[in-house]
Amino acid sequence: MGIIITIGLVAMLAFGFFLYATIKTKSTRISQYPPFKQWAGKTVILDKQTVLISEKVKLYPENGYPYLLLDSLHPDWPYIEERIQLGDYALVERFPAGTSFHIEKAVQFTGGVSGSSTPFVFGKIQHGGKRYGTAYQWGTMDIAKFMDKVEASWYFHQAPWQPKADTVFYALPEARWW
Repeated sequence: MGIIITIGLVAMLAFGFFLYATIKTKSTRISQYPPFKQWAGKTVILDKQTVLISEKVKLYPENGYPYLLLDSLHPDWPYIEERIQLGDYALVERFPAGTSFHIEKAVQFTGGVSGSSTPFVFGKIQHGGKRYGTAYQWGTMDIAKFMDKVEASWYFHQAPWQPKADTVFYALPEARWW
C-alpha cells in the first residue's frame, strides 16, 4: 500500500511540474541578435515625446523595470488614453524629445498559454533628478512569414531613438523554458 501511495505522489508531483513548466512564461535574452545588438549597452536620445506608464497587469515578469515606455509611433499608442481611463495604465511621466535612454538588455518573453512571443528592451531613463527603470515593447512577428516557415519573420516599428524605420525582417530565437 505504501508503494502505491508513493508512486501516486510522485506521479502527481511530476504532473504538477510539467504543467507548471508548460504554462509558465518563458524568456530568452536576445541582446546579441540584430537589431538589438546595435543598441544594447548604449545610451540613445529619444527624438520624440514619450510617456512612461505603469501597468495594472504587467506584460513581462522582469524586476527592476516597473514602467512601460510608449511613443507616438508605437502600435499601442492609439489606445493609451482609453487604457488610462479604463484603469489598465496609470500615467507616470511625460518626457520631452531629447531625453536620454540607456538600453541595458533585450529579452523575449513567450506566454505559456498563448505561445505568442513579445520582445522588449529594458533600460533606464534619468529625468528631473529621478531614475526610471523601464521596458519598451519592440518587435512584431509577421504571422504569414512564420506560418510559411520563414526564419526572418520579425519586423520592428520605428523606435523613438531611430532616425528612420528599419524595413528589414529579422530572425529571433524562441524563448526557452528556463
